[in-house]
Amino acid sequence: MSIFAGARKCDLKILAEELGEMVNDSHKLKDLKKIILASKECDEESAKEWMNTIINERKEREVIAEQKRHEVIAEQKRQEIIAERRRQDKIAERRRQDEIAE
Repeated sequence: MSIFAGARKCDLKILAEELGEMVNDSHKLKDLKKIILASKECDEESAKEWMNTIINERKEREVIAEQKRHEVIAEQKRQEIIAERRRQDKIAERRRQDEIAE
């Protein structure tokens, strides 16, 4: 299995930078792979472990971000429900007041 299996460009960029290589956003995926493999600091086993760590950290951040997104959506729905209940309560109160006034 390749040391780059499951890696995204952002992961490769991080690994290259960790290896002390100068990279920027204009580098393509294949260029980043070549830079990493050509690095003097790179031996395949440690690079593979490092890459797995980088990928796992990214996935953890993605899971946390997704959970926060779901929490925000749930809170928005809760606030909408509360606002709708208040609106319905005001309508019901007005109707009661109108009935009393008649």
